[in-house]
Amino acid sequence: MNAPLDIDFARSGRRIAPAGLVVLGIAIVLLLASAVRLWQAYDDNDRAQEQMEQVRHRLFAKSHRAVKPATPAAMHAEKQSLAVLRELTVPWQDLLSILEDYPAHDVALIGIDHNPVQSQIRITAEAKNFDAMIAYLRYLQSSKLLREAILNDHEIENNVPGTPVRFQITAVWSRS
Repeated sequence: MNAPLDIDFARSGRRIAPAGLVVLGIAIVLLLASAVRLWQAYDDNDRAQEQMEQVRHRLFAKSHRAVKPATPAAMHAEKQSLAVLRELTVPWQDLLSILEDYPAHDVALIGIDHNPVQSQIRITAEAKNFDAMIAYLRYLQSSKLLREAILNDHEIENNVPGTPVRFQITAVWSRS
């Protein structure tokens, strides 16, 4: 037959061994010590970041001095010096050699006006006929120094013998 079952619901549980309690205590102490060390490391990092920021601020302040606002006289003088500089940087020798070295000799230059701000010249000339004017325009357009050579205006002079064509061309020179 079967032996009766003996179930005891009130039995006390197992006790923790003293060695386990010692290991648990050591683990808690080490956990607290590492938390304190981590807290110190964060404080050290914050202090180092503040010092870096102060050094960066000092270096930026040294390298970027406050600029005093320019006086109207200084701004006017600067504009004048820039205008003189633009006048001096016009490549006149190259421009004149291109304009005057046209091989057909059927175009006479009357005047040359320039706008150094826009790197632009306006040529007023007179050609023997309409075809000579177009040939001169194409010659200027094929130049490496000039670009955007455009015929602005032309006028056939019927009251002059040979009916020459007076014209204006605007061209932009290339800055080197």
